[in-house]
Amino acid sequence: MAKYYIPGIVTAITILLFACNGNTDKSTNASGKTAELILLEKQVASRPDSIGLRYQLMNELLKNNLYEAAIMQNDTLLKGDSANAVFWYRRGAIQLQKGDTATAITSMQTAVQKEPMFMEPLLDIASVYASQSDSNAITVTNKVIQITPDPKLKSEAKFIQGLYYSNINNKAKALASFDECIKNDYTFLDAYVEKGLLLYDSKDYKAALAVFEQTIQVSNTFAEGYYNAGRCEEALGNKEEAKLYYNKAHGLDKSLSKPE
Repeated sequence: MAKYYIPGIVTAITILLFACNGNTDKSTNASGKTAELILLEKQVASRPDSIGLRYQLMNELLKNNLYEAAIMQNDTLLKGDSANAVFWYRRGAIQLQKGDTATAITSMQTAVQKEPMFMEPLLDIASVYASQSDSNAITVTNKVIQITPDPKLKSEAKFIQGLYYSNINNKAKALASFDECIKNDYTFLDAYVEKGLLLYDSKDYKAALAVFEQTIQVSNTFAEGYYNAGRCEEALGNKEEAKLYYNKAHGLDKSLSKPE
């Protein structure tokens, strides 16, 4: 299955600026709407100019997979400020969540047109291309690398390039891209994981183990790192070492356990 990665900032914007009350009643009425959704609809109706409330309503609609309704709320914001790049980006993110990648790319391209230094939409666009094994992923990420002064965004661009090369089975270029990502940002755990999985799939279990052990050094609570290290040890025939890693992974994340 093609690898897909969405860096983005829409979630961060939502959490930091427009966080919902986590204690709100989640029960539903005859219409199937949650009590929280009904309340937010009433609040937006009474305060239609509140961007924060409208974002909260969009978030609740998305929780209920009501994508078209969420897009309508976002379009209401765009009617008031059609030049707002973040609103266009938010529109694209909703469309992406819905699975409408072509329209999502168009919305995100509009966001970049409105704000040329807005790199996150470009990274999301590149990620879609990478998942489709489309070489435009390289064109777009190279643009990000050339334009942005932010090293973290450069690392994300390199990571997406790695996913693209992985999806087209160019393992050498994929490994080189992940290595460069890690070189730029040693805390980029996803890059270690993808590199390790490539090595594992190539049956280079010792090299893969070394990579997953690096993830544990970066974060000693990274359950996936322990789990994959266990897989490597098991492939190498080291059953006791594998068991220790699996137990540690399960202790950190109960959904992870020794493979059957």
